[in-house]
Amino acid sequence: MTSDTPAATASVETASRRTIMVVEDEVLVRLGTASDLRAAGYDVLEAADAQEALAILDAGITVDLVFSDVHLPGPIDGIALAALLRARHPAVAVVLTSGLPLPPTVEALGLRGFMPKPYTAMDLLRLLGERLG
Repeated sequence: MTSDTPAATASVETASRRTIMVVEDEVLVRLGTASDLRAAGYDVLEAADAQEALAILDAGITVDLVFSDVHLPGPIDGIALAALLRARHPAVAVVLTSGLPLPPTVEALGLRGFMPKPYTAMDLLRLLGERLG
């Protein structure tokens, strides 16, 4: 992710203290994304895999949106995580990201957000803002 300071600054007012969980196993990508989202005014939680993300949500912590990589370590990838979230936490919006195209079967999940890698902070903030309304 590349940083776009003007976009991050402009989005601070629109974030309105929403909480986004970044699920990404690549530490530097996760830290950079989380940093850009915090700079834009979002509260950010981080998870290294789907199981960690589910544990946070199942503990009752409120999250408005999960931004997850498709390719995650462990038995649950980002697509399976999105399906589990739809079933267990339907109020949580989901946006997936990947350097590869999503398989057509993902359309059945009803996802309205996909951010291809690499992405800029400005593009990510625009898409997340749309998903959060």
